[in-house]
Amino acid sequence: MNAADSAGLLLSGIEVAGTLAFALSGFIEATRKRMDIVGVAAVTFFAAFGGGTLRDLLLDQRPFFWVRHVNWLWGLLLLCAAAMLFMRNRHFEPTERAIQWPDALGLGLFTAVGVDRA
Repeated sequence: MNAADSAGLLLSGIEVAGTLAFALSGFIEATRKRMDIVGVAAVTFFAAFGGGTLRDLLLDQRPFFWVRHVNWLWGLLLLCAAAMLFMRNRHFEPTERAIQWPDALGLGLFTAVGVDRA
């Protein structure tokens, strides 16, 4: 594996981690508002893919990254359903402080990927 391949693999991993961090952030906020599964999935989707979609629009990259990797969307919906079942069974109450960690992590990771893409 050459240096270009390993750098591309690293950036893909960073993008996946950032997407999951923002998905977690959206999921926590939606569950704090006591939304149903459709609302949780929508808020999680917008939080996870909204910033990358805006980035792709501004950089004129088509198709959007979540359209190129449609398995991310299905995986995210599956994770939402599983997390909803887990949180309902455990009666877990997310706090305001719990949302700050995934937000900060996602912002840092997507900043690194966005700088590379630009």
